[in-house]
Amino acid sequence: MSLGPPIGSNPSGEVLMSPTMESTSTLSRQFEERWARMRSHKRAVASLRFLVEWEDGGSRRCANGVTVDVSHSGCMAVVGADLPLRRKVRLVLPDAGRSTQGEVVWRGHEAWDIGIALTEPDASFWGVKI
Repeated sequence: MSLGPPIGSNPSGEVLMSPTMESTSTLSRQFEERWARMRSHKRAVASLRFLVEWEDGGSRRCANGVTVDVSHSGCMAVVGADLPLRRKVRLVLPDAGRSTQGEVVWRGHEAWDIGIALTEPDASFWGVKI
């Protein structure tokens, strides 16, 4: 009685090996290209300091943040506050004297990694070429 092919092989009898660095790199590149096609705007890597402000139980709160990347429609950032999804926020670029409204639309596995969508996308808000 046969229980099937040995573990680590396929029906043709070939032994499957773990992925090589080259195949892992290819998969990673394909993954990034797929996400790039799905995004509504191009992104630019940019480390910009900003403030994020929001209302919490009737009081105004504020935290420092720094962008990881930016686009016309928002940013991925590291923020010094545990902001929940769908929280309405105000982004302030103190060095540029600009501000805009946004919403937390993504949270990473760490509480301080977030994605913010601008309420009104603006190609010039960040002051960098995208």
